[in-house]
Amino acid sequence: VPFLVHIVSFYFIFLFVTILLFLVSDGTWEYDHFIHQDSLLVAELGSSVIIPCSHSDDYINTVLWYKHSVGKKPLLIAYSEHGSGSVTYQNGFNNTNRYFIRSEPDSFNLTIVHLEEYDFVTYYCAVSFLNMITFGEGTILLHKGEFMTISELHPQSDCTCILHSGDSVTLQCSVISQICAGEYRVYWFRHSSGHSDPGIIYTHDNRSDQCMERSESSSSIQSCVYSLSQTELTPSDAGIYYCAVATCGKIHLGNGTKLIIEDLVIWNSITLVLATLNIMTMIVIITLLIVIHKIHIRGMLVLLSLDCISTSF
Repeated sequence: VPFLVHIVSFYFIFLFVTILLFLVSDGTWEYDHFIHQDSLLVAELGSSVIIPCSHSDDYINTVLWYKHSVGKKPLLIAYSEHGSGSVTYQNGFNNTNRYFIRSEPDSFNLTIVHLEEYDFVTYYCAVSFLNMITFGEGTILLHKGEFMTISELHPQSDCTCILHSGDSVTLQCSVISQICAGEYRVYWFRHSSGHSDPGIIYTHDNRSDQCMERSESSSSIQSCVYSLSQTELTPSDAGIYYCAVATCGKIHLGNGTKLIIEDLVIWNSITLVLATLNIMTMIVIITLLIVIHKIHIRGMLVLLSLDCISTSF
């Protein structure tokens, strides 16, 4: 009986560990969900801007801010031990008197005052837990002089599309041009988590099959629609897709469409291994129970035989 108790105890411990590992492999504890950043902020030279970062209050040891310029390594701005309320600045950011961070239980907002040209880069909020650092998707800070809202036509009424692996999608961008007389180019680029910089994925010239011209107040206005088709989507295609127009020496950026690609794979390798081990453990336990039961019955039969022999004498 003690042996059987040990076996049952071992099984329940194994079952608990299996459930724990399944939660991790299934993404229930995926730390990316605990960090939220605005993908894009626009400000003017000399002004101030607040770059927000909100996060969960659980599974966090340290919260950090990084500044990343194109072609350079990310630079640690500051960090805070979660719950302490104090902020430790690094790499001389405490000497500029322009970078300030407010640490709250569920937020770690960065404020930059008197913006200068080299402040218009990408900023990443990150959290650490059990010696693992997880980054947010990043916030791109753009110069207001380089920004113009471009009408982006989404497959849905909002700016987020949830799709599945293997699906197809067509994103559309409407450009109304009366900016200058020169030609322009239209770019599509994607900003995705895990990639430090947005990458250009497609380029149009200023020709479109869906352009309309009209005259208004003695000036010609052209409205064009540009499309980007994506087929056989995979999780690596997820991210925020922006439409941008380069003209007159400036870049005009749309608001962006966020694509979320959900993987249809139900049984990943870790889950399959855990399920197999669980089944094998159950088989071993059942086999041991049968063997113990047979041994117990044989023992009872031996005792009965001995009783019969002693009674006959």
